[in-house]
Amino acid sequence: MTEWKTEISSTGKDAKVRGEDLEKVMEMDFSDAIFLILKGERPDEKESEIFKTILSSCIDHGVGNPSTVAARTVQSGGNDMNTSVAAGIMALGDKHGGAIEEAMELIQSEDPAKKIIEEKLRKEEKIPGLGHKVYTDEDPRSTKILEKAEDLGLKAEYTEKILEIQRKFGDEKTELVLNVDGAIAGIMSDLGFEPELGKGFFIIARTPGLVAHVREEMDEKDFRHEDGKYTGDK
Repeated sequence: MTEWKTEISSTGKDAKVRGEDLEKVMEMDFSDAIFLILKGERPDEKESEIFKTILSSCIDHGVGNPSTVAARTVQSGGNDMNTSVAAGIMALGDKHGGAIEEAMELIQSEDPAKKIIEEKLRKEEKIPGLGHKVYTDEDPRSTKILEKAEDLGLKAEYTEKILEIQRKFGDEKTELVLNVDGAIAGIMSDLGFEPELGKGFFIIARTPGLVAHVREEMDEKDFRHEDGKYTGDK
């Protein structure tokens, strides 16, 4: 039998999380504990402040997005909380919640902004972190995150790179807002996080919203259904 090995945590009377006594972790703000377990070190005061803002920015965004629709629909079928929330999390993907990871990969690459844009235009691909269906002039969540990061002195190389991509793409093709995924990608990259955690940030932040929606859906008496139009016979 293969022995599991981990640097994340231990169990028992002297349990530790990333080298910290569990009792001490229990005294931390929850967002700081999340930072610790993901990065392996406690955030300093400024990192703590921006990380709280980032998590809160993604806690919920209406009832019509794929994860919330999935969670509430599954709940309406008579399932348990864990099943319904899991359905919402499973609905997160490249088009909903996945842009943080993609944007982090892009800006942490060695390719300059100009090359990134040229490649995306050549392949006719969207640039993750740019554009939004609702916000056309400004994504207020991005603005809040970037303003706070600048005030805290945390706006650095990677955030500047994604802003450069936004400006140059506007010059080359069309002006698009920097959405919340793009802002988060820039700041979390500047804080030293790896792209593989991109979707994880969104999962952690959005789960409380899914729990709230599922609980609300429990009070509905009927299951969710939508009328569809059959187009098989032509």
